[in-house]
Amino acid sequence: MPSRPSVLPVLVTLVLIAVSRCVLLLRQRAVLRPQDQAYAMGVVTQRVGQQLWQQGWPLLLIALLPLPSNAGPLLLFALVVVGWLWELPPKAAKPFVLDARHGMNRMTVAAFLREQAIKLALFAALALPAAWLALELLSRTDKQAWLAIWAIGWGGWAALRWLQPRYIAPLFDQVEALPAGELRSRLELLLSRSGVREQRLFLQKTSARSAQANAQVSGSARAPRIVLSDTLIAMLKADEIEAVVAHELGHIQRGHLRFQLLMIGAASFLMVMVAAALTAGIAEPAARLALAWALLPSLWFAALPLVNYWYRRFEFEADDSAAGNASAAALARALRRLTANNRNAPVADRWYERVYHTHPATSARLDRLDAAGT
Repeated sequence: MPSRPSVLPVLVTLVLIAVSRCVLLLRQRAVLRPQDQAYAMGVVTQRVGQQLWQQGWPLLLIALLPLPSNAGPLLLFALVVVGWLWELPPKAAKPFVLDARHGMNRMTVAAFLREQAIKLALFAALALPAAWLALELLSRTDKQAWLAIWAIGWGGWAALRWLQPRYIAPLFDQVEALPAGELRSRLELLLSRSGVREQRLFLQKTSARSAQANAQVSGSARAPRIVLSDTLIAMLKADEIEAVVAHELGHIQRGHLRFQLLMIGAASFLMVMVAAALTAGIAEPAARLALAWALLPSLWFAALPLVNYWYRRFEFEADDSAAGNASAAALARALRRLTANNRNAPVADRWYERVYHTHPATSARLDRLDAAGT
């Protein structure tokens, strides 16, 4: 019978992260007023609650240890998939409890189950060969194996980001070229002034999923792909949509996507190495890999302050680009409309913001845009 592995470092790490998350949750709830920010408070509570639930999976794995010394890739694959399924309850609670309570959800249970089935199939298709390869690497060496595991994971993430707008997003939402008309002509002129020659504007019909509105960008500097939700187009005026597109173009022009790729690579490298160190007391390769994988979402908490610092800086820089290429006043109006429609919290506790927020506080962005528009 294999001996009980040393998991004390893992337990201490999980406890420290859980306590930190609870403290930040309490600080953020303290600055939100329930009477006019009930949804924002619910989002904060749900986010931290989901992360605390997520931390329960590595604790259950620890209870299952030790696994047989001859455990193979199928067992590792099964544990990883069960971990993925473990995260479903809080994911379902977001649209069907929180969003539904505040009139934000438009997704049916059938649509949610269909989406999750597709995601599980995609995840399983990647996880099975990854489990086999990771066990093969770890059975031959240790330090080099973890380096290779990180490189494969980072490369896979980068490939999925490249595939997502063209091949993956259409599996969940209808995506089509932005229809011809006055709006598209106006936006194409903006793209042309910015050096983009091809029509790269797309409409994503997310209104069947949510009442929230959004825009996103991906691709390279010469071939950006800008996707606007139909809820955003229905809400904003033409000059405001143009300013939003100019903001998304700012991310491309300032090289944010390239920097993000390198930043995520560096941060994930550190997280993988920390996971390897924390699980070093576990002899069985399958058990060690399963626990290391389960720890990564929790360990990512330590990287959030630095990663999100750069994301918030990117948003300010993209706002500056939009002010130069379109209209600062129009972007400010759009931001106010989007904040009200999406019910985002206009204020944040400074420590909660430093850890969790990828975007600066709305008030700070508006102050800069109002100054640029005067």
